[in-house]
Amino acid sequence: MSFRPRDADDAPLPGSHEERAPLLQWVGMFLPAATFFTHLEVGYVLIPWSCVVRDALWVHVAGVASVVLAGIGTFAAWRTWMRAGRDEPGEGPGALPRTRFLGAVGLGMGAIFTLILFMQWIAALFIGTCQ
Repeated sequence: MSFRPRDADDAPLPGSHEERAPLLQWVGMFLPAATFFTHLEVGYVLIPWSCVVRDALWVHVAGVASVVLAGIGTFAAWRTWMRAGRDEPGEGPGALPRTRFLGAVGLGMGAIFTLILFMQWIAALFIGTCQ
């Protein structure tokens, strides 16, 4: 194992553990998008089935669970951005600009995916599964 001197940018974020910060960055970046695409696939399976059995409960359970899961991912991105110090992502090298970038992009993407999932669930409330 080689040791190299740390720059100021490589230092762990204040109040965080170095092992946990990268996981939170990637969760905030990819969880809302993965939830959206999973909800899309689950919806393709649930809609015909719920039309046959005339019960839309599982469509709504999947919709609410997707909104909550995407919201958790958006919250993770927000926490990442807050920990990095709510500045705009810079062009400098190191962990801090990367963390700011992933937090800001994850926050924007997460908000959009959560809003889309919420609107899809609202549409499922008003439009029947057999229409």
